[in-house]
Amino acid sequence: MQQRTNKQILGTTREMVTAMVAHVQGGESRYPAVRELVPYLLAGVKRVPDGIVPSTPEDRREMSAMARDAAIHALWRVDKAVLAMDEYLLAALSESPAELPASAVRGLQYRNPLIVLGAPDFSDEDTVYYRSHLGIPLVAYLFGRWDHGQLLCSMNDDRFEDLGVMFAGFIATPEGLVFQTLRCTVPLGRDSTTIADAVARTVAGFHFSSDMGETDISRLASWLRRYLTQVLHTLSYAGSNKDDAEVYRLATRSAGKGKKARRSRPDEVTEFVKLGGRLSRELRELRSEG
Repeated sequence: MQQRTNKQILGTTREMVTAMVAHVQGGESRYPAVRELVPYLLAGVKRVPDGIVPSTPEDRREMSAMARDAAIHALWRVDKAVLAMDEYLLAALSESPAELPASAVRGLQYRNPLIVLGAPDFSDEDTVYYRSHLGIPLVAYLFGRWDHGQLLCSMNDDRFEDLGVMFAGFIATPEGLVFQTLRCTVPLGRDSTTIADAVARTVAGFHFSSDMGETDISRLASWLRRYLTQVLHTLSYAGSNKDDAEVYRLATRSAGKGKKARRSRPDEVTEFVKLGGRLSRELRELRSEG
């Protein structure tokens, strides 16, 4: 398989971050009170002052979803770390079910990272189907959940109980590609968790939005299994194989008088971590010898 270079992966990541910023700004334009609601979500406040959340159920649901997206992006912006597994290794690991030790999550040195998913393969029938029905996620935001998955927090917060995952990507519509997010919860109540645990937790209370071209819960379960497998393998490897990681800290210039000087943008990636390079090389050597 052809692997993307670090530059290409970073390019995709920056495009997704830019798309997320535009998505949040669009939500704030439609619902200006989103900015007021985000701090309440981050603080774990269940009851907010009257007048912030719309009274109609559809607007309330849409605004709340937009505010959650904005809050999760705000958590990532604290450290702005990106984790990307070597794509050859990720494909090999994804051939088997993923099991995530809770200790690997709780001991992760990166708070609320953004995980880069494998490049979509449009020769695959399921990928082609997902493109216009459930969407193709390109990255996944990680964050903390507490109060039985109802509230969100940072992954280094004392309230952190379960792992939250927000997939971000695009869905094909007659009008063109539309940015889309989908959130789910990975339970961490035991020593380890599996894909089946996470899928069951998510589909139990999932609400299909009107912009999705899908209402079949079994299709959603298959979609979740595919992309959560990548997330859990990446996260497990990051927490358990710290010596097989290449860390790149992306410097930004401070504002100055020179033409080349620029301010660091609040949504700019500052740390890029490439995982599994050494094991990937060893695996390819073994397969070529065989």
